[in-house]
Amino acid sequence: MSLATPVSRLLSRVPALWTSGPLRESLFYALGLIATRAVSLLMLPVNTHFLSVSDYGRLEVLLALADVGAVVFGLALPTTLSRFVGAVEAWDERRKVCAHVFAVAILTSGLLAVIGFAAAGEIARLLPGDPDALEVRLLVGTLSMEGILGVGLTWLRIRGAAGTFFTLSIGRAVLFASLSATLLVMGYGLKGVLAAGATAALAQGLACSLVVLRETGVRLKGIEWGPFTLFSGPLLLSALAMFALGSLDRWFLADAVGTAELGIYGVAVRLGAMTAVLLQPFHMWWFPKRFIVLNEPFGVPRSAHVVGIGLVIIMVSAMAVSLGGPLVLELMTPPAYHPAIYLIPWIALIYGVQETSSLLELGSYLRRDGFIPLATNLFGAAVVVTLYWLLIPPYGVAGAIAATLTAQVARTILVHVVSQYYKRLPYDFGRLGLVLAVAAASTAVCFLFLKGAWIFAGGVVAVPLTAATAYALGLLSPYRPPAQGEAG
Repeated sequence: MSLATPVSRLLSRVPALWTSGPLRESLFYALGLIATRAVSLLMLPVNTHFLSVSDYGRLEVLLALADVGAVVFGLALPTTLSRFVGAVEAWDERRKVCAHVFAVAILTSGLLAVIGFAAAGEIARLLPGDPDALEVRLLVGTLSMEGILGVGLTWLRIRGAAGTFFTLSIGRAVLFASLSATLLVMGYGLKGVLAAGATAALAQGLACSLVVLRETGVRLKGIEWGPFTLFSGPLLLSALAMFALGSLDRWFLADAVGTAELGIYGVAVRLGAMTAVLLQPFHMWWFPKRFIVLNEPFGVPRSAHVVGIGLVIIMVSAMAVSLGGPLVLELMTPPAYHPAIYLIPWIALIYGVQETSSLLELGSYLRRDGFIPLATNLFGAAVVVTLYWLLIPPYGVAGAIAATLTAQVARTILVHVVSQYYKRLPYDFGRLGLVLAVAAASTAVCFLFLKGAWIFAGGVVAVPLTAATAYALGLLSPYRPPAQGEAG
């Protein structure tokens, strides 16, 4: 029986208003993410108990490699699938597009996996932190599923198959956690964690492939390589540029401050990244459908309103992570990791700015190529690499945070300006600015007057206050098109 079945039965008892359409899908995504992240949080004390601060820092170096590897193996195929599916109306044609993109994913994943296994030794020698070839090969095993899973899970989201998505996601999380904990207890250390990740990814990839193959099949004949390459090629380079904004700082820091301090920073990043995670139910519903919605009647104002809801979610999420992170850190990690408490709000802010950019970039993807996202991301990458080079050697972790935040803000401004040029959306920045002011001021007050885990107590007041402000300003209400007499 599917894991989603009891969840479906539970939701069936909720009034139809709350279980129809987008909200029902988002509830499934939310339940899946809550479950998977709960498993991840439960693994935090296990990992920090069995891995030293230095080992955790080495894991951060390898995870940075995983980030850039995920970009290469993914080949921007999920965004390509969403874009080309959104360009056709009939579901038979959409299935044909998915079959073509899925074929590309299978071919490229196999080729890149062979290259990765063969080059593992040389890659290991180039990385800081002294990883070995086996660790790199275990990462390649995980990464080999990136393109296949990216296409498969995006197709499920396009179809609204949130229950299947939920089952596949929670299954992978539980399998990874159980294998990882077992191998750590048995003394396999970092290699055990990596082996568990590869096994879970392969299992999820196989299950997802069976679902997609049943629905769309796979078609090599008739693939439009030119349009796919023209769109996904620049997006791939664009995503590689985003690696500089996301994980490259680990490699700079490994040389500048060593793996022990990098381990503390890595724990702060794990918690701060929950800002992006909390947006994911909204993200998973909205992103595959945003091009379809934009072309519907009243699509432009509706898209702007939906993005506004997403921006409020980002603000509330960043606050929740900033003010709740210290309590989680003190309860779940050894004292050696507790200096990360005062890094968490800055990491949450960085992720908040990054997710803001992703919501504002809709216009950048309306061309038939991916060169606009490439240009904006290359700009951000150039800024951040320059700042890393200038700030990390003298200031360490503080320099990395300042550099990343500055570059993310600069990139977000550019993304918004360019996107508005291609498609002007009427965002309500006035009311959104009021919510941001409440969020920033109340978070600052909590950190100024409370210490350690007690910061959480301030969050109990500050987070609902910010959400209530957004609600009172009408930012969270459903979009209603103007009456016929008001239109125009």
